[in-house]
Amino acid sequence: MLVQKIGITGTIASGKTYVSSLLKKRGFPVFNSDQYARMATHAQNPCFAPLAELLGSSVIDEQGDIDRRKMAAIIFNDEEKRLKVNEIVHPYVIAGMNHFFDSNKNRSLVFAEVPLLFEAGLETYFDKILVITCAHDTAVSRMMNDRGYKRTDAEERYNSQLDPEIQKQKATDVIYNDSDKNALEEEVNLWLRKIRNEGRHGN
Repeated sequence: MLVQKIGITGTIASGKTYVSSLLKKRGFPVFNSDQYARMATHAQNPCFAPLAELLGSSVIDEQGDIDRRKMAAIIFNDEEKRLKVNEIVHPYVIAGMNHFFDSNKNRSLVFAEVPLLFEAGLETYFDKILVITCAHDTAVSRMMNDRGYKRTDAEERYNSQLDPEIQKQKATDVIYNDSDKNALEEEVNLWLRKIRNEGRHGN
């Protein structure tokens, strides 16, 4: 059986994780790179010591793990440290993703949700890349309403990502999510039908 590895990425607050949950609900295996990266901040993880050395003792929480919010605040404002964190964490995540793919060799479709897929240069790991996107105003509103961001913080987060137009250009397929969850689910169903047909016809 030929396994299709499909990456899910896209605009901030576009609904990537909800799309992943819909795929899981339908029985598809989905690797979540953010969840796996969280493991790197735990004290028992091999990434922990180099991260703690890089970021300093102030990021260690009461459980002895790295506080992800404090780490995010540091690297959001320090490009050099952000790149060094990526050098530590990305190989660990990629190894986990490859192991996940190997564990699902008997499946025709295997997915990985990777928010920074393009930024990390991971395009070659996938047969197809699905970009979930939404309008600027939609993303900012969701960050304010769902995540409690102030408008200035939401705008800053939005502007820090890879240009959504570039994301769309790099994608195999694009789903627009500017409506509600029911509309998004319908779009996902249509897209699944399309890629299954392509798989049957060898495209």
